[in-house]
Amino acid sequence: MSIDFLNPEYYDVSAIHPEAPNKPLLEELFQRMNDQNERLWMFFTEMNEDPKHKKFGYAETMHWKARASYHRTQGDAKRAKRLERRMALEEAKKCDSDETFMTGYKDFLANEFE
Repeated sequence: MSIDFLNPEYYDVSAIHPEAPNKPLLEELFQRMNDQNERLWMFFTEMNEDPKHKKFGYAETMHWKARASYHRTQGDAKRAKRLERRMALEEAKKCDSDETFMTGYKDFLANEFE
């Protein structure tokens, strides 16, 4: 289930049945929920409009070195090695010049067996 804070669901207080038990309590709760939805909407809208805001996902939350370490501790060293090589190749492709590539490649070789 995913909650969309930019399109909150507001509750209609007038939709409460006139004979509902504890109607004053329900009205108060609906109003509180609407107020909270408004505060959340303002918070997430301001965050999305902030130019420094960066979205993140699973790939950004767990660095590839941590995943490789996890595979190694689970006894899957081959998978960790494949991941390290794949990520080294991706980083090499991102490099702009041969100097940057060689520096990164030498760093990778130096740290490969840690």
